[in-house]
Amino acid sequence: MKSHIPLSWFKKEVERPKFYSIDLPLSGVPWIYNAEIPSSYELQELCDHIESSFQKGFLLRGCSAELASCLSSKGYETIRTGAEGIVDLEDLNKLSKSLTELATRGSKSGSVKEIPLTEINRQRVSSFIHQTQYALKPHLQYLFNTSFDSNTRCFVFCTSKDDWLGVITISISGINSCHTEMILRNKKASVGVMESLLYSVMNIFKDEGYKHFSLGEVPFVTPKEMKKTNIDTNSLQENLLFKSGHILRYAFNYKGLFDFKNKFNPKWEPVYICATPKLPFLSLIDLFYKTGYFRLSRKELLCNIRSFSEVLNIT
Repeated sequence: MKSHIPLSWFKKEVERPKFYSIDLPLSGVPWIYNAEIPSSYELQELCDHIESSFQKGFLLRGCSAELASCLSSKGYETIRTGAEGIVDLEDLNKLSKSLTELATRGSKSGSVKEIPLTEINRQRVSSFIHQTQYALKPHLQYLFNTSFDSNTRCFVFCTSKDDWLGVITISISGINSCHTEMILRNKKASVGVMESLLYSVMNIFKDEGYKHFSLGEVPFVTPKEMKKTNIDTNSLQENLLFKSGHILRYAFNYKGLFDFKNKFNPKWEPVYICATPKLPFLSLIDLFYKTGYFRLSRKELLCNIRSFSEVLNIT
């Protein structure tokens, strides 16, 4: 059964949940952005424990339809933020021929291996960002695990000289489910390398007995194939969120991210933000700042203005 804990939360062999939260300054709502949850916890038990730990209210993001439905029935306010792509590992042999051919093409550049959690590897993963297209851009925070730590496994696509062309980190979200955290591509990586890396990692987890492989959320998208729900959401704030995302798509290429993940023919499921007692409009502004999306948007806007000005000067 697929796990229903929020995205980038972890299931571990611990006795009690451990929550990580930050206070959102404008709305005053605690945002529980991460947690370590006992492997044995069921959905209702998780909801009860969160409520007892944050009695004055809280905000969650990355919620599945099942979790959002559970909280909505208790009067929590919800809005949808995007869609999560989930691959059924038992259907890997049904992936398109074009995808498998692309992965085979990429595999000619090197091989995939899992690296152990050591300080040297941790530092190397951290510095790998400087070899990607995001090297000079402000980094997003709190939306997913941005480090290689005890909660994640790390896989790399490397050449015969041990030069890394791609890095993927995976967290365990349930007994038979896992979740993609970071997907990083070296700017020098040839066509098909990332498809080869992700396809190989999926097969590794399939061989280990996992059934559900989450590709993570793509915000601001509504895939035609996404399953329908009867969850009552705040349509005004939801529409505003999606329109804002579409206006600022120059800063975050969510369509390119969707196209890449959609190659693996995932089942698309809705993702929600849930809050109690209400979901203040100011909390969306808080998230915009706290996640680093504001810094990223501002930097990309200034770069675009500068580039446009240079073109005008040339002409």
